[in-house]
Amino acid sequence: MIQHRPYTQKVDVYSFGIVLWELVTGMLPFQNMTAVQAAFAVVNKGARPIIPNDCLPVLGEIMTRCWDANPDVRPPFAEVVAMLEHAETEIMTTVRKARFRCCITQPMTTD
Repeated sequence: MIQHRPYTQKVDVYSFGIVLWELVTGMLPFQNMTAVQAAFAVVNKGARPIIPNDCLPVLGEIMTRCWDANPDVRPPFAEVVAMLEHAETEIMTTVRKARFRCCITQPMTTD
């Protein structure tokens, strides 16, 4: 969209990957950049948020696929939903026990 290409659902798939990253990390992506700098870095330098080491691999895979530089390679939402449904048990049992990151000074937990 930033490059003035036709707007398709693949733009929303990229955005979903960003929202998923925000939910996993509790942070905003590209915090050290302005919105214009972040857009330039994403489009021209292939910048993507760093997936934390302790992120569930299935969630990291979904994010990575949603952020593919080639919009045609990004999965359709039906496939994203299928990936989430396939990993539902792992996500629900692991995330409920996990420490959640937060953008405030102290991390929060579900305990």
